[in-house]
Amino acid sequence: MNFHRRQLLRVSAAGLAGSVLAPRVFAQGRFPERPVTLVVPQPPGGDADVVCRLLQTKMQEVLGHPVIIDNRAGAAGNIGAAYGLKAPADGYTVTFVNQGILAFNPVLYSATGFSLANLLPVVWLTSTDLVLCAKPGVATSLSELLAMARKQPGKFTYGSAGNGSANHIATKMLEVMAKVELTHVPYKGGSPAIVDTLGGVLDTVMAFPLGALPHIKSGKLVPLATTGAKRSQALPQVPTVAESGVPGYDFSSWFGLAVPKGTPREIVERLNAAANTALREPATIERLRAGLTEPVGGTPAAFAELITRETARWAPLIKQYGIRLD
Repeated sequence: MNFHRRQLLRVSAAGLAGSVLAPRVFAQGRFPERPVTLVVPQPPGGDADVVCRLLQTKMQEVLGHPVIIDNRAGAAGNIGAAYGLKAPADGYTVTFVNQGILAFNPVLYSATGFSLANLLPVVWLTSTDLVLCAKPGVATSLSELLAMARKQPGKFTYGSAGNGSANHIATKMLEVMAKVELTHVPYKGGSPAIVDTLGGVLDTVMAFPLGALPHIKSGKLVPLATTGAKRSQALPQVPTVAESGVPGYDFSSWFGLAVPKGTPREIVERLNAAANTALREPATIERLRAGLTEPVGGTPAAFAELITRETARWAPLIKQYGIRLD
């Protein structure tokens, strides 16, 4: 068993053990006693930022102190994740994490700035299908785009939230399975990629729905296909990638919260409870589901199991796709 695999298997066991063995801090007072910072490794307006701001109000109501969002974009989330996961293990710095940061980046980068072994999962927030969109006039369906791309390899561009992001891997997976060549244009977040597609700089963008749906509804973006196994209730008229001539394609992304290893168990449980309460808000559920995003919630252990399962799944696939970023 190689070192990387051993490290992945320690995410749940070592992380949770670290929280159990950590000193009990509640003798000094009930957590929190001051504002909590939520590090979001994406720029304002991106999908991660939107989800965190949806949860922010209820979380700070439950915690009794402000939750301050600190956007730290760059390096496909590595910059923000490294900053947040190296903070003191006291619960006052919580970090947004996702599939790209935890399952892709350790394979794509020789150095991410953080270690999975030093991460303690707090909660699985959401699961999301992506939607491939085009600027008007490029194509009206994914099958049409793929047919043109096969005749003109590399002509059509697509934007993503950065090298190694879920958007990037989802589109690379499409290229490999559909046997086409598109030109990748990485950005420091999903929102700028959408903006440049709206402005005509890009032909297409693999987008998280929360950011793309307003522009789809206004007619400024043309939805070509969604990435999940079945059609979205929010976009029932839009076929899946699998229905569009790429059988077997199925991609969904996930979001969560984490803290540094060593954070006391009681604090992790308090943060977990606050996030779960926010995810159960009817208005939040409605807003998320309207954006093809399913609220999940649950225990820290359930999120740890997801991380281990997903990292084991994606490591060989990324190597198969031949993606390397440094």
